Amino acid sequence: MFRRVGLVATFLLIGIFLAPIAGCRNADDRPTARGAGSSSSVTVPSDRLEDRQTVPAVEILIPRTTFAQIARTVAPAVIHLKTIQKLREDWNPFHRRPNEGFLESWVRRLRGRSKETVMEQEGIGSGVIIHPAGYALTNHHVVKHADQIQAVLSDGREFPARVVDRDPRMDLALLQLEGEPPFSSADLGDSSQLESGEWAMAVGSPLGLAQTFTVGVISATGRSHLGITSRENFIQTDASINYGNSGGPLVNIEAEVIGINTAIMPTGHGIGFAIPINMARQFAETALFRHPIKAAWLGIQAWAGRPDPRGATGVVVRSVQWGSPAWRSGLRAADRVIRIDGMDVTDVGQMQRMIREGGIGVEREFSIFRNGSVEEIRIHTDERPARVFP
Repeated sequence: MFRRVGLVATFLLIGIFLAPIAGCRNADDRPTARGAGSSSSVTVPSDRLEDRQTVPAVEILIPRTTFAQIARTVAPAVIHLKTIQKLREDWNPFHRRPNEGFLESWVRRLRGRSKETVMEQEGIGSGVIIHPAGYALTNHHVVKHADQIQAVLSDGREFPARVVDRDPRMDLALLQLEGEPPFSSADLGDSSQLESGEWAMAVGSPLGLAQTFTVGVISATGRSHLGITSRENFIQTDASINYGNSGGPLVNIEAEVIGINTAIMPTGHGIGFAIPINMARQFAETALFRHPIKAAWLGIQAWAGRPDPRGATGVVVRSVQWGSPAWRSGLRAADRVIRIDGMDVTDVGQMQRMIREGGIGVEREFSIFRNGSVEEIRIHTDERPARVFP
């Protein structure tokens, strides 16, 4: 009898000690997926999955593909400016050139060469081509004291540039590249429609690093009383702007120029300012009114889209101006231009050159990709209307 009681007591003690250990082991177990041939499976409680919050994919938060498209579209129209200023000293009758007589020194002064070049000072800046004839916008302070201006394109080609007009009040200058047109030009947007929080991309040559792209948002519009210019109505952005970005474009998510990068807040970080493109457009049109431009025109805006899932390349039409030659011929937004007159179209700049080199009043045959098939459209080019920029 006592032996049986002793055995029962022993088993009870063993059970008391082993129960917590088994409980700990079960608590540490994780449900594991079973193969198709497993005899049993573990089900995860559904309430755990429902409590988890869904995090948006990175591609949704940051449209990397769209930014790349903007860069490819805008890059050919952005120029890196190199300037040279000749520093001179005033004429002094007591400091003459070696072997130069007093009379020769006076004659040189009367001929307008009274100031001698002591050294040359180099400067950098940016600009954006706004017309295929080679007209480009930049800041006045970039070329204010420049005796020589060189414009470097994205493909490395370099052209001399001259100042067509300038407005120190708005800190704007209009340049013309002295090369054989047409040049790739950027599309101009409407800065009056901007809202705080929109995406923005600043393009230029900060610290001489050409073709630099920085992304941010429109922080505010209508900024004034900053003491930068006498006519202030700036766009504020946190897209990184540094020395050398001045004169370069600020573009929106549609690859349209919405501003000309001008200044930064020296005591702050991520506070840059750009001149609204509507002000710059008005300045450019006023300057070009005295220099009429004749160029072939279709009335379309396009960008270099990514290859179609079916493999079609070419240039995607973003918009067609109502009543333009392209509109009358049936070309519409979202059409993909793949060939012009049998020649493959690879980028926006090439397409612009093909159109303008063909001349005014010429019928051009466009091969477009629309709704999964290739169609042919004939377009007669017209002369660009009096309003320079649509």
